[in-house]
Amino acid sequence: MTLLLFKLFATPVIIAVAGWASARWGAAAGGWMAGLPLTTGPISVFLAIEYGSVFASQAALGTLLAMPAIAAFALGYVTASRRGHGWLVCAVVSQLSYFLVVAVVVPFTFPTWMVFCLSFLSLGTGLAMVGLRNRPVLVSLSTRSVLVLRMIVTTTLVMVITLVAPHLGPLLSGMLSTVLIVAGVLAAASHRQHGPSGGNAVIRGMMMGQISFLGFLTIVWAVVPILGLAAYLVAIAVALILGMVASRTVTTLLPSS
Repeated sequence: MTLLLFKLFATPVIIAVAGWASARWGAAAGGWMAGLPLTTGPISVFLAIEYGSVFASQAALGTLLAMPAIAAFALGYVTASRRGHGWLVCAVVSQLSYFLVVAVVVPFTFPTWMVFCLSFLSLGTGLAMVGLRNRPVLVSLSTRSVLVLRMIVTTTLVMVITLVAPHLGPLLSGMLSTVLIVAGVLAAASHRQHGPSGGNAVIRGMMMGQISFLGFLTIVWAVVPILGLAAYLVAIAVALILGMVASRTVTTLLPSS
């Protein structure tokens, strides 16, 4: 009962912080927060508590295997947006792109080194394709209704995946934890409010957040079997450092034009 209550409390609080960041610093910041392990992080912690550190480590590997699908999501949204489609079409295309890649990847068994190669390649390709120039400074996109929806959907996802994880196995549980509901809602809401540039700003921010996401999962995969739950403190620190470095690097090398 205590763990259940913690799930119901911690997850919406994390999403609320992401919403505050979006309201405070704009759509790109909201997208960056959406790219962080706001959903997969809590899921991973709860998997470690309920099913052990080895299960959580393998689930992190499964989440890394979903990186090509995340890049496909971003590319699908930005491509549809650049062709003049509205937020609904962009949202549908992005989600279809995600699940299509997941369907292609799931039947295969990949060695660990190939999972990491695919992850890094997907991250680089995704960042290159969505582009990082012309980053607009936008006002808040998180209305109360959007924020509440994100909190409900994400908490539900955490509850469902941790419940069915023993039946799915660690790899598939890890892959499904990356379903991009939060990013999709943010992009669609920003697209409706600010036009295509708003949706694309969220997607760019999300892909920048994947740098932290990749670092977090790598630490979880490698260190959780050794340190247990304490490894998540290391993973969070690495994710934050990578996020700050990436943000400063992009700001310095690619100033907004």
